[in-house]
Amino acid sequence: MSQAEVHTQREFPYGGTRTDSPAIRSTLRQQSLLPPTNVDALLIWPRGGNSGDTLITDACERYLRNRGISTWRSDGSIEDAALADDTEYLGDLFATFRGMVMFSGGGSVGIYPDNEMIRTAVIGHTGPRHRCLVFPQSATQPEPALVNERVTVWCRDATSHAILSESGVQTALVPDMALYMDDVIPKAPGGEAAYFVKRTPAGDVETIDHGVTLDCASADLTLAQPLEMIIATLKPFELVISDRLHGGLIALMMRKKVILLPVGYHKIKSFHATWLKDEPGAAFVETQQQLLDALSNMRSPTTDLAALFRRHADPAFVQFLLNA
Repeated sequence: MSQAEVHTQREFPYGGTRTDSPAIRSTLRQQSLLPPTNVDALLIWPRGGNSGDTLITDACERYLRNRGISTWRSDGSIEDAALADDTEYLGDLFATFRGMVMFSGGGSVGIYPDNEMIRTAVIGHTGPRHRCLVFPQSATQPEPALVNERVTVWCRDATSHAILSESGVQTALVPDMALYMDDVIPKAPGGEAAYFVKRTPAGDVETIDHGVTLDCASADLTLAQPLEMIIATLKPFELVISDRLHGGLIALMMRKKVILLPVGYHKIKSFHATWLKDEPGAAFVETQQQLLDALSNMRSPTTDLAALFRRHADPAFVQFLLNA
């Protein structure tokens, strides 16, 4: 199977790039072509996620490119091959590719079976020369494929870090990847009233009826809206309440006051406890009374979130490269 030869980088908002063929919209696999193998890293990112997942992948690509690592952001070819058990395609790719394999971050270890299938199939086709990095994740249980000396998993909260560490996974504690975009997200402190980023009822396995309400504008804003629209929607408001992690993090990067709510496992609660417990502009509540108490105590956020991310990610990345 031949390799793709022509790719262009296309600018997109807030600091990232995407790799596209200039003339053909179908994936390389659909054209019987392999991804380019002359890059330093392949970035694998499962489709079907929400706006927060896209922001995470944009941040992963930006982080790698800013460190001089040439990266091919998958067009879906590798992920589709993994889900289709196309061992010939994956075998041909990793027989010739010599670089690193990067998996985008998100809340998927032990939660979403398709993401596990992709990681398992891809890691299973890599060889001794390949090193794999899974960008910051939440986790409820280990995946067998991740217990591998060639695989490192970054965890974005202390609870997930403990779960994977105890299972034998090589791991480091690093904040959510989206925070790397803090220096390019437009700042809009202040405003009036509140906005509630609220999950669609029964929309996914993480959604719960937490019983916390507020009479204010509300929508499942980060389910599918593009980042530009999310920012424009939140700009007029002073306070954002969210049971989606990235609804809260985007608002915090805009320097809004943010109150986070729980989901069906430890993701948001542990993330806040790990990184934001001392941030005066961010609170986590689980009950209506806690919400009412928090409303009177919120102050403007002060944390440089990109600096927080780099402070933990950069040494972890250096260690990963040394191991590679």
